[in-house]
Amino acid sequence: MSAYINREPVKVVAEILKSEMSLDDSHILLGDEKWDIPADKELFVVLFDNGPKPISRSSRFDTATNEEIQQATMLHEIRIEICSFGPSARTRKEEVAMALGSIFAQQTMEKYQCQVARMPGPAVNASDTEATARLLRFTTTVNVTALHTKVKGVDYYDKFNVRGIYTDVVNPPEVTSNA
Repeated sequence: MSAYINREPVKVVAEILKSEMSLDDSHILLGDEKWDIPADKELFVVLFDNGPKPISRSSRFDTATNEEIQQATMLHEIRIEICSFGPSARTRKEEVAMALGSIFAQQTMEKYQCQVARMPGPAVNASDTEATARLLRFTTTVNVTALHTKVKGVDYYDKFNVRGIYTDVVNPPEVTSNA
């Protein structure tokens, strides 16, 4: 098979933020999955993929492997929510921009064939009262351009046993079998 690595762009961003912001698994959450708000007052980050927009697509046949390689370049808008019940969301929100511009981020994006925009959007204060405590929440978005690849085997026929081309369909000649 091929050496293409496909990974959801929201998970690539999560991997970068987890590493660069020193977050454990319980403090980096995907918004479209079931999760509970961490009980501590530490920073946690929630990520949402707001949906991709197609930029380009292509399909080609690799004669060496008899495989069709389908590719689509998509623009994903990733919403990042930086949250805490303590002050850490307010004091650490700038780390998102730094993490996405880090050397680790560049290496990770190259590995997964995607690119995060140079600058995320503004960090908008979306704080609110959550049950009995005040949840500090800052929301920003970042665009991620990702190459999605699908490789599949294709039947390829390069030799046909053609005995002739007949244009007179009213009276075609009799075909005899060599078998």
